[in-house]
Amino acid sequence: MEAVFLIGAAQGVFLAAVLASRGSLPNRLLAALVLAFSVDLAMAVYHASEASARHPALIGLDLPLAFAYGPLLYLYVRTFADPAARLRPSDAWHAVPFVTAALFFVPLFMRTGPEKLAVLADPGLAVQTRALVVINPLKMLHGAVYLALVVAVLRRTTRQAEGAVRAERVRLRWLQILTAGVVAMLGVSVVLYALGGRGAAVGMDPDAPFDDLTLLAVTVFVYAIGYFGLRRPEITTATPAPIPEEPAAEPYARSGMTAEEAGRYRDRLVALMETEHLYRRGDLTLPDLAGALGVTPHNLTEVLSTQLGQTFYEVVNGYRVREVQARLADPAFADWTVLAIGMEAGFNAKSSFNAAFKRHAGMTPSEYRRQRAEAV
Repeated sequence: MEAVFLIGAAQGVFLAAVLASRGSLPNRLLAALVLAFSVDLAMAVYHASEASARHPALIGLDLPLAFAYGPLLYLYVRTFADPAARLRPSDAWHAVPFVTAALFFVPLFMRTGPEKLAVLADPGLAVQTRALVVINPLKMLHGAVYLALVVAVLRRTTRQAEGAVRAERVRLRWLQILTAGVVAMLGVSVVLYALGGRGAAVGMDPDAPFDDLTLLAVTVFVYAIGYFGLRRPEITTATPAPIPEEPAAEPYARSGMTAEEAGRYRDRLVALMETEHLYRRGDLTLPDLAGALGVTPHNLTEVLSTQLGQTFYEVVNGYRVREVQARLADPAFADWTVLAIGMEAGFNAKSSFNAAFKRHAGMTPSEYRRQRAEAV
């Protein structure tokens, strides 16, 4: 089984790198969670093999990791469920248990290799390993508290998702599956911990039957994240946060922008979109576009409303749809799928692509391509 766990750890590191490269905050948080699981798997193999005897410097480094799982999962679910959510300064408190545990184990980390091997053989030699009798149950309690917070977020999201488009339902279903998997893992850990009567021990041991089952559950979980996360683009593709539409007159009454200035910003916006094609960025937001123009988001909203009579998303999706229409009519893109063309133009989910295209063109992208082909 050690080979299975090691492959699972390698798979997790690869998946974490892929998720982190996709840029959005939820993906980075999920990458950190998967990486933490992968380190735990790798350290389990390390403790069970002769590697810990040959290179004892790493002994104990995984001990605080369990205090990172709950906060990372909670912050991931919160930011994934609500694209407008961002990390707040107060979220730093979620790191306190992990940082506290890491500081507590520093004296153990600082021991020499032979001293660590002695502690590994007899955990009673160090205060830190003796304290594991208390710390290990605290890890499970800590995880249970965060699972309760995750469930609360999911319940709120489920109520808000009534009538949601398919992509949003897929994303909600993913959160439910992910949470169920973590609940199952925590349940397995608690049951096996109770049955095993574990005392102070350093690290997980794949040669121990109870630890073996726990690690197998973690391995399956990592593979499941990879399977679902990479198979469904709705899960790992960033969904832009909705920008609230502002009333047409009152919010702009004291903005100080004249009609001439608004017109100049409109012209700059059109030139920027048509030359640099910012709309092709699937994660483009109103603040991003405002920054490119050198105006505040509020003033940009005023320009869009008063000069173009549209919202941010209507303008951006309009450019995207027009590019898709041009490519669907271009023989050079005849071998491209409709979805690939839509994604290249900046859409990040099939459902939002179809909805926006139909709203602007009065038909689906497939119908548009078929109509153009028949006209030729």
